[in-house]
Amino acid sequence: MGNRHLVTRERAGTGVTVTLTGTGREAITGIHPGLDAAVRRHFTDRLSAREIETLDAVLRRL
Repeated sequence: MGNRHLVTRERAGTGVTVTLTGTGREAITGIHPGLDAAVRRHFTDRLSAREIETLDAVLRRL
């Protein structure tokens, strides 16, 4: 995915942070047009802003 410029990788402490690029987001949306809406509907819409921040912090530690 990195070779296709769909993600970027950055060293982060002892790990690596992988971030979806704009091109990567377009590729995923093209493959699964309803993916963004489904993720929002089933996950992020059900969480408060504080819960999303907590989830973000936990996932970053993994």
